[in-house]
Amino acid sequence: MGMKQVLKVLSNVEEFRKLVSINEIVLVGFIGRDYATKRYMINLFQKLESRVGHLVNFALFDIDNLPSNTTFKEDEGINTLPLIRLYLKGKNVLEQEDCFKDMQTDYYVLKLSMRNTLQQYGIKLTLRLGLKD
Repeated sequence: MGMKQVLKVLSNVEEFRKLVSINEIVLVGFIGRDYATKRYMINLFQKLESRVGHLVNFALFDIDNLPSNTTFKEDEGINTLPLIRLYLKGKNVLEQEDCFKDMQTDYYVLKLSMRNTLQQYGIKLTLRLGLKD
């Protein structure tokens, strides 16, 4: 029986900053309280994680649950949810606002974007292009 990876869900800004600073490559999905979008993003991230989890750290961050006095959204320049960002050595190197809500398309686009972006930094990400399941 294969081990199902448990997707990391961040609950506060400190967790987010720590994750991004201690890991070389991190893909973060910023989500809000919309349940359908949250479920979809979990599935999308789990599919990606099952293929490149050995190279990339994945996490979702529900920023609608942050205290109302936080300026995190403003500080980070987050205007649209969901928002997907790829961090390399703590630096935001790729950003995708919203998603297509089509698993095949989102998987493909994200994968290509990640691969092309990381390639510019000399990191080789090999992924099969199709989704089998």
